[in-house]
Amino acid sequence: MCFLRDLGGATAFAESCDEGHQLAYAGIECEDDEQAVGALFEQRRESGEWSDAALVEEESCIAQRRQQVDIPAAAARAFREMQIAPSDVNVQPPDGWTLVNVDTIAFTDRDPRTMSTNLFGIPVEIRAVPSSYSWNFGDGSTPLTTTDPGAPYPAHTVAHAYAKQGTATISLTTTWHGQFRLAGEPTWRDVAGEGTTVSSSGSLEILEARARLVEDLYDE
Repeated sequence: MCFLRDLGGATAFAESCDEGHQLAYAGIECEDDEQAVGALFEQRRESGEWSDAALVEEESCIAQRRQQVDIPAAAARAFREMQIAPSDVNVQPPDGWTLVNVDTIAFTDRDPRTMSTNLFGIPVEIRAVPSSYSWNFGDGSTPLTTTDPGAPYPAHTVAHAYAKQGTATISLTTTWHGQFRLAGEPTWRDVAGEGTTVSSSGSLEILEARARLVEDLYDE
């Protein structure tokens, strides 16, 4: 047995049913707070043949709940509540020390952070995209703010030369902007608001290299 409902001229069938009949739908007028529902028909398969469609339920109007759904606003709220994984801080030289008056290189990644959620029962993806990076090199110098995440040597673009010996910790404040898309959509759309994360390197020892004359071992 297969049940089918006429939907404004297009007849819907269960997946296991044959095409069946095309059913006429005259349509009815409903009140503003009601929704039109097409008539319900039934067909039976007997000896391999489908019977004519028999009316089971007349077309009618049913009350509907009206709900204003604002997906962008809900996506913005979800972004504000999102737990964003901080950016990694990478330093070269990599072994916890550097030299005075020599470039100390810093870099991170520009990978977005993505999560999946449901808004009003609709599958949605939310992502945080890095928009700027503020590097504090821990020696009292002015932080360096850039849209560039930096890169390792020799293609480095973010570097700092320490002026004196000591220790320092490099900290990074990343600013993120939000985007969303409905599941399966190719295009991301921006949402209002920003988020920030703070991360840091380990302690960095700043050493001073000094030149020293030594005896010429080959001088006879």
